[in-house]
Amino acid sequence: MKRNFFLFTVLFLVILFAMGRSSHAQAVKPIELKLSHFMSPIHNLHVDVFTPFSKAVEEKTKGKVKITIFPGEALGKARDHYDMASTGVTDLAFVIHGYTTGRFPLTSVIELPFLIPSAKVGSKVIWELYDKKLLNEYPGVKVLSIWVHSPGHFHMAKKLVKTLEDMRGLRLRSPGPQQTLLLREFGVSPLTMPIPELYQAVQSGMADGAVIPFSGIYDFKLSDIIKYHTIANLYVMSMSLVMNQNVWNNLPPDIQKIFEENSGVKMSEMAGASYDNCDLKGIEAAKKVGATIYTPPAEEKKKWGDRSKSLPDKWIADMEAKGLPGKNLYAEVQRLSEKFLK
Repeated sequence: MKRNFFLFTVLFLVILFAMGRSSHAQAVKPIELKLSHFMSPIHNLHVDVFTPFSKAVEEKTKGKVKITIFPGEALGKARDHYDMASTGVTDLAFVIHGYTTGRFPLTSVIELPFLIPSAKVGSKVIWELYDKKLLNEYPGVKVLSIWVHSPGHFHMAKKLVKTLEDMRGLRLRSPGPQQTLLLREFGVSPLTMPIPELYQAVQSGMADGAVIPFSGIYDFKLSDIIKYHTIANLYVMSMSLVMNQNVWNNLPPDIQKIFEENSGVKMSEMAGASYDNCDLKGIEAAKKVGATIYTPPAEEKKKWGDRSKSLPDKWIADMEAKGLPGKNLYAEVQRLSEKFLK
């Protein structure tokens, strides 16, 4: 009898222990999140921003959150990433605002020509603008951070661009609507496509080249086919990392805090610095293959600025016609750009 009672007690304790371990395992099961982007796994954003961010969140939450990154359009096309996040196809998504025409009207101010001198400066500008002026343009998502890439230049396969006259009739990849308007002012035929499609377009002869930052020469291995580079500082493009709003709302406050501590202005500055550093790699790659890198004289650059000076006025008029504060916002970007340049 005593033996049976002893065995029953041991069995009972074993069951309790197993139930406890099972409950503990359920309690510590991590929150698994998907982060989608459309760049390659060697792109500077994947290496310098998204991977360190994901690891930091996992470490700071002590494994309560696990983020799996899906690069290279694995979950969807580049243009669809905002909707993928807002509808829950992915939990987090990388978005380039200019890929969806008209969706972020005020945000597009940062892309007006000859306005931003570097990714570092532009990323500080756009984060401050977002926090104060742009919140209403992002329904359905929590914007974790927002930044810009480094200034875009002319990159050609077979012809060096030195003057306005050299641009006439060229077919160049344009990343977005603001850059399309600028290229048309220069007599260029713009071809709108996401940057992952650029290599094929140039290689096939569909495009003569592109306007992109030097970082793109490195990130997308374009030094194989691009042989002429003209320093122009034409524009920058804005981009962001966003999270599905419902996913954000359901995170515990302590985990939300960790996300915010590792994104926001910290990520903005990190991304800006990454792009500026990657520009140097692009220039090095161009030099390595003996490409020509040309800087136009000041008087020629002035002609380019004069030719495009109507674009800010047009943007302001379009915004004001929609009841949006275009004039004040453009002036604010100019002020902030000068402030952060110092």
